[in-house]
Amino acid sequence: MDHGEYDKPVVEGTAHGKISGRRVRRRRLKLAGPEEFSDKSRVFMYQMSEMLCRILPAYNNYFQGDMAKFLLVNALAAANVQRLMSSPLSQDYESIGTRVPADLQVPANALSLAESTGMPRETVRRKLKELLASGMLVEDERGGYRLRPGALQAEALLGIYFANFKAMADVMEACLEAGLIDGDL
Repeated sequence: MDHGEYDKPVVEGTAHGKISGRRVRRRRLKLAGPEEFSDKSRVFMYQMSEMLCRILPAYNNYFQGDMAKFLLVNALAAANVQRLMSSPLSQDYESIGTRVPADLQVPANALSLAESTGMPRETVRRKLKELLASGMLVEDERGGYRLRPGALQAEALLGIYFANFKAMADVMEACLEAGLIDGDL
């Protein structure tokens, strides 16, 4: 099967060594076209709904019913390591158990998080301050936020991640069986 590939830009130098200017190549799955998806879309929607019902209650519990915080932490986590994960250094940080040093993280501000989540900026600012007070985040002198080192390694979260992995595998398997995706998984 033909796998499409794409290039992603990488970051340059850090205190942990030079990240080359080369591009990282990653394989992509072949997705069904709009017509094939339409024919089997209920398979996907059912599996996605099942997955969300399996994983979201655990996050709801962890964030004490505040799913806005859950969304912000995920948006912040992705923003903080976006450049790192598209660089050759990403291999050194594939495990959630490996803490990412601050100089490899890109801080995000309230405006960028509001834009990426669709939440009002004032709500984002208020929730960021609550997460900061709880010790989950750190704020730099320019108003940028990062996850506190070790925040993602909390024991309660590690169990949730593995449950997410299993739930996502079920969705992928169902989509493969329905012909919605194809590829070497």
